[in-house]
Amino acid sequence: MKKSKIISLFLGVVFILGCDSGLDILPTGTVAEEVYWEREKDAVTAVNAVYRELDDGTMIKQLDGVTDIGYRAPSGPGTLHDVGAGNIVPSNDAITAIWNRYYQGVRKANDVIANVGKVETGDPEVLSRVEAEARFLRAYFYTQLSSLWGAVPLIEEPIDINEHVGRTPKDQVVEFVISELDNIINNNLLPLSYEGENIGRATHGAALALKARIALRNSRWAMARDASKAVMDLGIYELYPDYQGLFQYEGQNSAEIIFDRQYAPDGQTYGAFSYSASSIGGNSVVEPLHGLYELMEFKGPRNPDDPYENIDPRWNYTVYYTGQPIGNSTYNSRPDSPTPDRVQVSEAATQHGYNLKKWVDWENDRDNPSNGSINLIHIRYADVLLMYAEAKIELNEIDQSVYDAINEVRQRPSVEMPPITGGKSQDELRQILRRERGVELAFEGLRLFDMNRWGIGERKEGVAQGTYFFDEQAGEWYLYDIGFDRSFNPERDVLWPIPQSEMNSNSAITENNPGY
Repeated sequence: MKKSKIISLFLGVVFILGCDSGLDILPTGTVAEEVYWEREKDAVTAVNAVYRELDDGTMIKQLDGVTDIGYRAPSGPGTLHDVGAGNIVPSNDAITAIWNRYYQGVRKANDVIANVGKVETGDPEVLSRVEAEARFLRAYFYTQLSSLWGAVPLIEEPIDINEHVGRTPKDQVVEFVISELDNIINNNLLPLSYEGENIGRATHGAALALKARIALRNSRWAMARDASKAVMDLGIYELYPDYQGLFQYEGQNSAEIIFDRQYAPDGQTYGAFSYSASSIGGNSVVEPLHGLYELMEFKGPRNPDDPYENIDPRWNYTVYYTGQPIGNSTYNSRPDSPTPDRVQVSEAATQHGYNLKKWVDWENDRDNPSNGSINLIHIRYADVLLMYAEAKIELNEIDQSVYDAINEVRQRPSVEMPPITGGKSQDELRQILRRERGVELAFEGLRLFDMNRWGIGERKEGVAQGTYFFDEQAGEWYLYDIGFDRSFNPERDVLWPIPQSEMNSNSAITENNPGY
């Protein structure tokens, strides 16, 4: 593969750690290649640059907008909006950018792995850890690449600028990731935790959890069970009591977080409200849909006069809907609303009536939303508990530990949904587990992968439906939509196309995924 595409140039910009807030990524200029690998801090600086390629808001917040529970608003051609509609083409800019980002991360990780051994001045334990971090991050990138594209170029070392690399079968890529993680895990190459400026780096628990994730995505149930259980047995992770607070500043670096992308007010930031409601300065980039509402259970009977009464509290923590407090006001997206949140009143307003509340910390970011810096969670303990339960269910090893894992998530103090009682069949528990993942992990970038591996992509087909509005004249509730029709081709859409620019520049890739 041409170095200009996957390997690019040597680090043009490198990054160092922040001060007290954990692994922040700050620009420091250019390091000359001939002196780069002399000292320990050179190796640390190099691995920090790899963290910069971790998933950001596109994959954590927007990706659910291509599924049954969300909508990604249009902002020109070649966005995830087209992917959500089912109009997936190899020239899509969003898909291309994601591909390039992951391979930029692979390239940077390979640079570290190949060169860290040259460092003569430094602590051997730190240098060993740096290499393990780079291997973990490369494994993360290949977990995502193999999940989205299947067979992809597997590049384990820096390559010549003119070298082209073909696609490696998906099973081999998966085996590579597992072997890398096993080496890290079995040799204890990463610590259990960090303090101070090192918070946010990959840990032993993160390696175990990532192994569980790639095993789950590839139906390796026993491996997923054992890796998840190993995380649970570490005894250092627990659920954060407040579900809403988990996605605000108060929940950062809590015991539920296993791996995340760190941000800081004076370092890397993003528009905190940019994905949310117009009335708080947002652009409604991604919106919840009725599909998420349909996954919700109720603590009590449904009220025909109020579709949100008694609903799972996670709905209220995830979604802005008419009547709910927002900032210093009340959210109102009704067609006759006098607020900036009126449905379709502007390009920045909601198109379907709902807005994303998850990841919004109004009290802390209200004065400077463009400087928002809430860490974006990649792996957390609730996901591990649900991975463990799913693996046990699929193995038909249904015991009390399955119920305990699911109920621990459902009965978080701020949620307190009724526990799942015993005596369920394998299929009943499978459906309960899938619903629970959809509710608990909404808009964390995992729904697409779950839908693909469960073979339920067709759930998003048809006209996307949004919020409930009450029709005063008819005296009834109705679902609002704008006629946005979505399609899903199970023979094609489970995998994304290799980007056209990659096909054009890499002569070793001669065929795209089926249907493209």
